Amino acid sequence: MGQLDLTGPSIRLTLPPHGRMALAGAALALSVMVAGGTARAQPSFDCKAASTPVEKAICADPKLADADSEIADAYKTLQALSGTADRERLRAEQKAWLAQRNQCATAGSSVATCLGPVLDARRTALAESVPKAVTALAAIVDGIAADPAGAGKRLAEIRGGLGKGWTAYALRFGPSPDRAKADALLREAVEGIEDPYSRETASGVDLTTDEGFLTALRVVSDDVEMAWPCSVMERRGAAAWKAMEPLYGSNRDNFGAHPACPDDNALLASPAWTAVDDLLAPMLEAASNRTGTIRFASYRQMAIDRMKSAVDPRLFLADAPELAALVKDAAGWSNPRWIAPGWGERLRAAVDGAVAAWTPQIAGRYSIGTAEARRIAEAVAAQGLGGSMGLIADNLELQKDTRLPDWLRGSWSWTGSAEDTPFGGPAGKARIDATGICVGSECGGYDVAGQGEDAPFDPKEVKAAGVSPAPNAAKQAVSLAPVSAGFSLTMVPLTGGNVLVTGTAKPLLLKREGK
Repeated sequence: MGQLDLTGPSIRLTLPPHGRMALAGAALALSVMVAGGTARAQPSFDCKAASTPVEKAICADPKLADADSEIADAYKTLQALSGTADRERLRAEQKAWLAQRNQCATAGSSVATCLGPVLDARRTALAESVPKAVTALAAIVDGIAADPAGAGKRLAEIRGGLGKGWTAYALRFGPSPDRAKADALLREAVEGIEDPYSRETASGVDLTTDEGFLTALRVVSDDVEMAWPCSVMERRGAAAWKAMEPLYGSNRDNFGAHPACPDDNALLASPAWTAVDDLLAPMLEAASNRTGTIRFASYRQMAIDRMKSAVDPRLFLADAPELAALVKDAAGWSNPRWIAPGWGERLRAAVDGAVAAWTPQIAGRYSIGTAEARRIAEAVAAQGLGGSMGLIADNLELQKDTRLPDWLRGSWSWTGSAEDTPFGGPAGKARIDATGICVGSECGGYDVAGQGEDAPFDPKEVKAAGVSPAPNAAKQAVSLAPVSAGFSLTMVPLTGGNVLVTGTAKPLLLKREGK
């Protein structure tokens, strides 16, 4: 409760502490890669100017340099999140710690040996303090509605971007709105975002609209993964929920600010919706495996929709797709690789069952009539179904039969190896069926991605392998795409019933062992 759970088709993704900062650190590490190795870790100061034994020891040891850099970053973050009294306390603590650190210059052991635990302890203490400071800031924000003047005074003491951003929020939505001042202050906060991509994203929104204003504030909040109080989501409504939707179309959407709202009673996580989820799960997992990091945007949208369905399902009425049309489209999927007989009818029944279960709950919650409650229930179902269908339809063939052909099914053996394929061992046996390839107990799903003209192979490559293609090989050859990440394979039928696997570094001969 209160944490945004990004749930993929078959995995549950949790947000690690300071995920965006960790991501930024990884990007920085990648940026200093050089040919033949990596650049030495850089501490928070210029090693060319290092003069004391402690500074020189830190510069000489990459682990110590990393720790020093992380301490400086966390200290800077805490300074930006703290009010006046906490900043003074933090400065005093840091000054005392620096004195302790510098005593390592006269330690009986080596300077580096002394510094290790001293830096580690400070790094841990500061890292643990950052989320506490973010939580304290969120508590101030939560009190804006009850005591705008008091909250505004406390926010004004916080000099970093979040202090400016939430002060701007109080100015825009408080009892005496000053939109011009609020917009100017939020622009200052946006200009202070260090990550250029995030800064560009926030700079591109229209601050004159509530949605744009809150989106910019969300980006300012992303760096420390601030949990927005649910009071903000409830008071700002649709604009706040829109601001929390995916922005980046990448794994950046796996991190960042999120609503701190209870989702215990989420309609889209209720037992009534489980039957729908179960019918979509195999396709959703396969589609997720086939897409890149953009899947995290889909996961975030699904997570936001789940939480919104707990807080205020009425919000779905504004822009949900038409449920009947979605169900009709899904019921028209026909690829037997994924769709069993009667699947469409079961989906329709599962969706109808969820809507029927939710309708009286919604009617009682808002004291409204059955017809209006059903409209809300249908809108929630449409959004939940549409999110899953979009990811599936974008990544799977749903109309054409993509099962592996009969001539390829059976038992096979090989010698040699083809890396990054099921046939990676130097020799072995495989079983191929309608949906995949098994080697021992390891099975991988495959679909036919192309056949005949859509699965071309080089006759010279076949000839070089010392084999002959079957007379109808040009029409029968198939290109197989793995359900999970991996390379496509082209399977060429040969005279005598064997198969040549191409699309690998070296063609591999599969010998038929039996049907």
